[in-house]
Amino acid sequence: MLYIFEYKGFFVYYSYFLKNEKVGMGFAFYMGKKGGKQMLKELVKTKRNFVLIGESGSGKSEIALFLAKTLSDYTDKKIRLIDMDQTKGMYRSRDWKERVENDQIHVYCGEHFMDMPLVPHGMANKLDDENAVNILDVGGNEIGAVVLGQYSQWLNNENSVVFYIINPYRNFSGSKDNILFLMERIQKAGHIQKIHVISNPNLGPSTTEEDVCNGHEILKKMLVDTEYEIEALMIPVWLPKEVFINMDIPVYFIKPMIQFL
Repeated sequence: MLYIFEYKGFFVYYSYFLKNEKVGMGFAFYMGKKGGKQMLKELVKTKRNFVLIGESGSGKSEIALFLAKTLSDYTDKKIRLIDMDQTKGMYRSRDWKERVENDQIHVYCGEHFMDMPLVPHGMANKLDDENAVNILDVGGNEIGAVVLGQYSQWLNNENSVVFYIINPYRNFSGSKDNILFLMERIQKAGHIQKIHVISNPNLGPSTTEEDVCNGHEILKKMLVDTEYEIEALMIPVWLPKEVFINMDIPVYFIKPMIQFL
C-alpha cells in the first residue's frame, strides 16, 4: 500500500508492508525535494532489469531484498530476485528465500557445484522478459562482477539500470582513490557502461544519525570532480525521519532483514 503526501515543500512517499509469516513487517519512506531524482515507482515503468554491484559488504543483498518488496508495490509484474553472488557462502539474498517469496516475488539462484554456486539457468530469457522485473544481486568486487560480462548487451540497454552501492565505512571505500579504483575494475569486469551511485553509510545495528550524515558527506566530497554523483541515500529505519527531510536526493528508509532475522 502506498501513501503520498506533501510536507514542507517535499513529496513524501510512505510504503507499509503488511505483516505475514513470509515477508514479516517492514516500512520505508522516500523523500526528496520537488523536481528531484526520479523515484523507484517511475523507474519501474521503463526499466525491467535492476542490477546491484559494488564492494563486498556494501549492502547489495540487503538493498536487493528491499527492492523486491518495494517494487512489488509499484507493479503487478512478476518480481524476480536473482542471486548472482558467486563469491561467498553466507549473507546472500537466496538465504532469505522462504521469507521473501510470495505470489509475486520469486527468488532464483543457480545450483551448486561443490561449494561453487552457478549462474541461474535461462538468464537471457529472463532479462528479455517484458512481463517481469528482474533484480540482480551480484557478488562483490570485480570477481563477482565478472559474471555480468556475458549479459552486457542486456544490462547496457535502455531497459536496465545498474546501481553501484557504496558504504564509505567499508575497508576499500575509505578514500577517493580506492573507490574510483574499485569502480573502474568492477565496471570493466562486468562490461558495464553506466552506473548510478547509491550511498549506504552503515555500521550495522549500532548505526546512528551522525554515522549516516557523516558518512554521506564524506562520500559526497570523495566524488567531487568525478563523473559520478550520488543519486539516492539508504538510511536505517530506526533513525528520525525529520533529520533527513532536507536532503536533495531520494532518501530510502530501510528495515534491514539480514541482520535482524
